[in-house]
Amino acid sequence: MSLAEEYTGTDEDSRLSQSVAHLRRNRRAYLLIAPAAVFLLAVVGYPILETFRLSLYRSPADSTIETFVGLQHYVEIVNSDIFYRLIWQTGRWVLVGVAGKTLLGLLIAVHLKGDIKGRKFFRTAFLIPWGIPYAISAVVFRWIEHPQFGYLNAVLLKLGVIEQGIGILGNPDIAWLGVVVADIWIGTPFMAIIFLAGLQSIPQDLYEAAAIDGAERWHQFRYITLPQLKSVILMATLLSTIWTFVSFDVIWTMTGGGPISTTATLVIHIYQVGLQNGNLGRGAAYSVIGFLFLLLFAIVYLRVYTRGGDEL
Repeated sequence: MSLAEEYTGTDEDSRLSQSVAHLRRNRRAYLLIAPAAVFLLAVVGYPILETFRLSLYRSPADSTIETFVGLQHYVEIVNSDIFYRLIWQTGRWVLVGVAGKTLLGLLIAVHLKGDIKGRKFFRTAFLIPWGIPYAISAVVFRWIEHPQFGYLNAVLLKLGVIEQGIGILGNPDIAWLGVVVADIWIGTPFMAIIFLAGLQSIPQDLYEAAAIDGAERWHQFRYITLPQLKSVILMATLLSTIWTFVSFDVIWTMTGGGPISTTATLVIHIYQVGLQNGNLGRGAAYSVIGFLFLLLFAIVYLRVYTRGGDEL
């Protein structure tokens, strides 16, 4: 054996010994997390695999007979016009909803952090929309936007902005705006509380030093607050994106995906195809596509956000 081969072999043996020692040292930790890992695989991993399996079969809801069709569902979905319309409507719904909740939540958090009168009351009050069941909030907004009895139309008529009531949820062009406003109202408190917790963790000395140097409030916010909140904003917007993407109850309660499917998102269509129409295989294929979209988004978002060696 040459000197180089002997050195390589010794190096590999050393790494193997270190790996074995590491496993022995952390055996107890692995044993402690094993039940949680098994439970997670059972309640998360198995449904994902079963959904993918089901997407490869034609599975009528009224029959126990499954027919293997391979990737036929996926091919039909990609070749259909409705799929791309759903992607556009879902992307619009998520983008506007998350942007609105993030901006309003950050604005509210900055003001709640300040020394304002009744700060404790407002902190508690802003949690109310988030604590109310989504379906109830959706019903409330459906009545607020009602063309005849809604509070919104009453105010606009009183101010002379409009001459007659507007059926927001019945108008294919603006119905999605009426729904997304309700979603923003519901989700903003969560963002505000998360941002407020992040703001309270920023050392006050940074602001005092910046004020001494003559930095205005906008510059303090831009160069101190936003960089310090980077990790918080990342996780909050990522969670909000996932939750908004899979949101069902607000849209279904307010419009049912209408009018003429203009407010339908991918999740709404999955319910309609898989459960209402009984095409479980096609619905499962849509579910797998939605899961892949979310997975790809999370990976790309984390890569872009942490570019340059920043850690969460």
